[in-house]
Amino acid sequence: MTNKAIVLDLDGTTLNERNTVNETLEQYIGELRESGKLIFIATGRTLEEVRDVLPAGMEADGMVTANGMSVFIGKEQIVEHALSTELVEELVAKAGAEEIFYEVHPNEGTRMALLKDKDYMVKQGLIPKPETVDENEWLSRQDAVEDKIRWSEQLDISSVAKIYFFSNEMNTIRKWKSELGKIKQYNAFTTASSTHHNVEVTVEGITKATGVQLLLKHFQLAPENILAVGDGENDLPLFKLAGHCVAMKNATDLVKEQADEVTEYSYREDGLYRFLKEKFHKNLK
Repeated sequence: MTNKAIVLDLDGTTLNERNTVNETLEQYIGELRESGKLIFIATGRTLEEVRDVLPAGMEADGMVTANGMSVFIGKEQIVEHALSTELVEELVAKAGAEEIFYEVHPNEGTRMALLKDKDYMVKQGLIPKPETVDENEWLSRQDAVEDKIRWSEQLDISSVAKIYFFSNEMNTIRKWKSELGKIKQYNAFTTASSTHHNVEVTVEGITKATGVQLLLKHFQLAPENILAVGDGENDLPLFKLAGHCVAMKNATDLVKEQADEVTEYSYREDGLYRFLKEKFHKNLK
């Protein structure tokens, strides 16, 4: 089986614990592209969030953002989905009532939250980092409340790509997922989690896999020609599609169980670079 395209998750995979890309990995991805490999990014992040973390010199042939809500060929956007305004209003209201941390991410522009919810959301970020929360997600939440969220009296929800929910307590997010499950019964949508502490809401039936399928069609590739690497439950639809799927060492047990192989090193140890180097170095000589 020939791996003509490599599909990479960002958080916990391509990004290190500081939410940056190690120079070794950035350089090697460039070498892979020069050798003829196509590089696709498939992430839960919106385009705005991707721009915050990817180095300017790191290019991708295709990109799937917000768990499939937008798809790009190079810099050209070919697909954009949006959540219904009724659903966004309902979920934001319920999250505020339950004091669940949330971020409303538009297809273009800065993430948002209601000003009335700012106090409880900021307070949740002032406690010491819980042991079960990964450093990269904790730093992202700190950055969000300090600089990234636009706090507004009223939200512009005309074109929302996703809503991100987070809790310091896994039990709280489990209960919130259960509540979302009840709402799904009369207002359908897709949920996906990248860690045990979060859940994201997108349009029904839209996943990383649906976005990657569009990239495959454009580049005239078959699913068996792609290698996918990820670490979270939101990568599982992509794992089912890909000809070969790889879980990071730091992935959840559920993700590891559904992968063809697991990397020897974690995202904290430049694990993606080490894996790609070992797998493809002979082809680049």
